[in-house]
Amino acid sequence: GHRCEAHRYLGFHCRHVFLTCCDGEEGRNLDEDGWHTICSVTTFILLCGVEVQYIVFGMTIQCYFPGNICEQQCTPVGRSPQCSCFPGFSLRADGHSCEDINECSSARACQPNERCTNTAGSYVCQRVITCPPGYQINNDICEDINECVQGGHNCGVGFECVNTEGSFRCNPKPRCSTGFQQDAQGNCIDIDECGALTQPCSSGFNCINTVGSYMCNRKIICSRGYHASPDGSRCVDVDECQSNLHQCGDGQLCQNLPGSYRCECQTGYQYDSFRRMCVDVNECWRYPGRLCAQTCENTPGSYECSCTSGFRLSGDGKNCEDVNECLANPCGQECANIYGSYQCYCRQGYYLREDGHTCDDIDECTQSIGHLCTYKCVNVPGSYQCACPEYGYTMSPNGRSCRDIDECTTGAHNCSLAETCYNIQGGYRCLSLSCPPNYRKVSDTDTHTLFPLRTESSVSTSQMMPSFRNVSRFVEIHVEEKSIITSRQDERGASGPEESRYVQMLPLQGETVCR
Repeated sequence: GHRCEAHRYLGFHCRHVFLTCCDGEEGRNLDEDGWHTICSVTTFILLCGVEVQYIVFGMTIQCYFPGNICEQQCTPVGRSPQCSCFPGFSLRADGHSCEDINECSSARACQPNERCTNTAGSYVCQRVITCPPGYQINNDICEDINECVQGGHNCGVGFECVNTEGSFRCNPKPRCSTGFQQDAQGNCIDIDECGALTQPCSSGFNCINTVGSYMCNRKIICSRGYHASPDGSRCVDVDECQSNLHQCGDGQLCQNLPGSYRCECQTGYQYDSFRRMCVDVNECWRYPGRLCAQTCENTPGSYECSCTSGFRLSGDGKNCEDVNECLANPCGQECANIYGSYQCYCRQGYYLREDGHTCDDIDECTQSIGHLCTYKCVNVPGSYQCACPEYGYTMSPNGRSCRDIDECTTGAHNCSLAETCYNIQGGYRCLSLSCPPNYRKVSDTDTHTLFPLRTESSVSTSQMMPSFRNVSRFVEIHVEEKSIITSRQDERGASGPEESRYVQMLPLQGETVCR
């Protein structure tokens, strides 16, 4: 019933040592000391110093050993653990951790000709390697020292170092031939007899040094602009330009010629014989209208083409191409690119300001000649709108004049059944009509009223109630209130509507309505 695992220090399975822990022998009766023995032995191997519960011989046994867990070895003594360390380690003062023992600190660890190297829990003795003179140790191997390369030789001048196995030797250098001499390092170098000898050649001859010797050649006379060759056998040209023997001024180029030289002006310059110097050529004056499409500007030794405002220089450096200024949105509204410039313009209902870029709204209501609207003109950005009174009118299809709303026809009035609705311009009236004594109202028409017609009649315009002065004869009349809406300007110049009203009474042919 208990799993066995390999101990980290012993390195082998616990069943090989404590078979009773892993095999589970049955049929054995253990007293209290027996249980203690099993617990002690088992805890010694697996869990010394902790509480563990496991099954031995089919029975559950719980063992407990207090104290700290040991780092390496633990031995139960009574009911307490005792820690110990493996060989090569010593127990620290805390009683449970171990530290390595440095065996090399003891002089008796290795033989006198051996080197001691400490390891974890042990040490290693290695034989000390010594190399003879002329050798050096490299990875425990003796290798030859090259004294000639490392400068460890003592060969003098006139000798050369030759490396040998474990040593070196100095060999004398060979003697120099005639015409050569040894330098400080013993090497043979050529002797310049022409410089070393006082007068190696006779008068009229030139001394020419050669390798290991010298030769005398007859002197030659060369013309101006020439000099003798190094061997004195011929005349060669003097390159005044290369040897800086020319007298060309600033801005001039030296051109070597056989026996002489010539000073030439750089491109874009010409020689001024009076001033004896190169002066700049003004190509723009010399070739007017041929070098640049628009503007030519002279520069030292050359020229540059430029373009006027509204153009830019093309890739050939000569022609000019139009710049589309409209791409930079310089205008407030619309931009039209033109050749070499641009033009700003405004949409309908706006005008261009004096700056030529900004657009302002046109107030059509104040600037128009005549009347745009019959009632009220309202300016809006870029246009205008006509408006009608808030009540009683609607806009005509032409969008300029106002049309009266017949509330009596549309039923938008609030007259009672006893009243007659009478439409007027911009509104309506509720009329109460009554007949004179001994008469009664028999008409069902809302627009018919009774009026006595004799010589005089009067109408109250506020209540639209007819009154009678003479009732000798009655006829049917039609009462209609009319209004005229006109536009006028006040003292500030603002336009507004003005309404004039009047009452029209017309006699109607037909049946009288009051009897």
